[in-house]
Amino acid sequence: MSTIADHGFIPEEHAPDPIIGHGDPTPPGKIGIWLFLASEVMFFIGVLGSYVILRAGSHDMFSRMAQVLSKPMAGLNTLILIFSSLSMALAVDASQKGNRKKTIAMLSITFACACGFMVVKSIEYTSKWYHNTIVASDPAAPGKIFVYDGEADTNDLNAPTIHLTGYRAELVLGKPFDIHLIAPADVKNPNPDLNGLGGDAATAETDYTIDAKLISQRTNYFPWKNMFFACYFTLTGIHGVHVLGGMVPIFILLVQAVRGKLFPHHTEYVGLYWHFVDLVWIFLFPLLYLI
Repeated sequence: MSTIADHGFIPEEHAPDPIIGHGDPTPPGKIGIWLFLASEVMFFIGVLGSYVILRAGSHDMFSRMAQVLSKPMAGLNTLILIFSSLSMALAVDASQKGNRKKTIAMLSITFACACGFMVVKSIEYTSKWYHNTIVASDPAAPGKIFVYDGEADTNDLNAPTIHLTGYRAELVLGKPFDIHLIAPADVKNPNPDLNGLGGDAATAETDYTIDAKLISQRTNYFPWKNMFFACYFTLTGIHGVHVLGGMVPIFILLVQAVRGKLFPHHTEYVGLYWHFVDLVWIFLFPLLYLI
């Protein structure tokens, strides 16, 4: 007669796992991450749906303002995220096979891609910060008021002069005008029926020096510019927060892998989240930059 001392105690034979051992092969962690992703899907559907509705109500303005965004930078970020999804999938596979070196390499690449994405996005944000629309008079043209649009050297309201590289068009007085609806395309090719702009305009980018005392209106291309940029910064900002949120567990898994510890299940859960973040950007890219 054999005893426990003969073959050892196997707890699974006497107390099977209450979840996995009764016909459900799915780990609780995977169920949890899928429920979390389902809530994220509902959240982004609401945000993207609001954007679509707002764009439908002001299609011309949204289309003109989208021309200000950098398609090459957005395209670069798209490639970065697609590549990061590949490296993340390879990291999951390597961790499940116990390949420590490959796991470290793939997690490092994924983390580097995430950093690259945020760097490109910060460059985009900085360019919007210094992109100004300015309404000012010009001593060289008495009695005329001009709209300037382009890259300014400073946003300091106390600066005595503003150096701006961009376009200029004469503002026709007595007609409706809204500085928040002006885009470079309007100033470069003014239409008398569009926001009151008319007259001659620069056909190429020019350097202007504007006396701050002669400025009557000024705004940059941040959320307060107009509804389009409010949507742009909301959508890309929320997505950026999700990217940062994914970088934290990726870094933790990388540190643990360097220390010799692999967590295949946790790596898979983080990978599912990371693929979702990449998928959201696939929707944002055409909605904001291409349409």
